[in-house]
Amino acid sequence: MNYIVINLICLLLSFGSIYPDMGEKAYTETVTGETTINGLKIEEHTITAYYRGEEELVKRPYLNATIRFPQISGMKDISVQRKINQGLKDAVMQSLNQENSGKTFKLFHDIAYDRYPFFWYSENEYKIISAENECMGINYEGTIYFGRTDYLQFSDYITFSLTDGERIPFTEHFSREKVIQAIEELKYDWIKGEYIRRYKGSFERYEAEEVEKLATTVKELEDVADAEGNYFGTTCYFAVDRQYAYINLYFDYIGEYAVLKFDLDDLR
Repeated sequence: MNYIVINLICLLLSFGSIYPDMGEKAYTETVTGETTINGLKIEEHTITAYYRGEEELVKRPYLNATIRFPQISGMKDISVQRKINQGLKDAVMQSLNQENSGKTFKLFHDIAYDRYPFFWYSENEYKIISAENECMGINYEGTIYFGRTDYLQFSDYITFSLTDGERIPFTEHFSREKVIQAIEELKYDWIKGEYIRRYKGSFERYEAEEVEKLATTVKELEDVADAEGNYFGTTCYFAVDRQYAYINLYFDYIGEYAVLKFDLDDLR
C-alpha cells in the first residue's frame, strides 16, 4: 500500500499561535494501514522523526522516534471524530513523555532545528482492545529512552466514548470499591509494569504490603485530568474486552506502574 503523507497544515497553524517561531515541522505523519472493526473505520498513523548531530561522537542532540496510533474516520458527527482523534494522538504522547502532542512536536522542532541538547529514542505499537457499546478501548505499548542509564517501558490502556469523544474512567463501568475488594481478595493478575521489571525478585507481588499499596493507590486516583490536561494518576487508564478489565496504576509517573487484569465477573 502506498504511504500517504498527511498534510498537517491546520494543526501546524494552531501550533503557530502558541509557538510562533516553530517554523518547519521536524516530523512526518503517514497512513500505514487501515481496518474496519464493527463498522468503525480505523487508520493506522505513524509519526517518524529523526535527527543526529553531525559529529560521530555527539550524543546530544539526538532524535529517533517512531510513534504509532489509530485515527478513526467516517463518523457522522465530525466534531466528535476530531475530538477522539486528537485524544488518541495526545494519549500516545502522554504515554511517551507525559506531554500532549503540541508540546512534543515543539520539542522535536527544538532538537532538530535549534540543536536543543536532548536525547530521545522511542518506538511503540498499539492494539484495539474493543470497539463496541459506544466505546473504543486501546492499548499503547512501547519503549522510551532519554539517554539515561535505563530505558522505560509503558503499557497504557485507555477508553474513549464514541458518543462525545471524552476519555472514560473505569468508575463509569464498575465501582472503585469493587476494584479495591477484588485487589484485597487477590482476584487480579499483575500482567505488566515497570514496577515488576525493576524490582522483580525483591518481593512477591501478592505480599500484604504490596496488596495494600495497590488498594491505597486505587483509593487516591483522581477522576479527571490535571490543569495541564495530563491523566496520570487518574481512573482514565483502563480498557475492557468481553471477558477482562485492564487497569493501569501509576505510583511515580512512568517509572513505577502496574497493569492489573481482572475478570469482569469479579467487578460486577
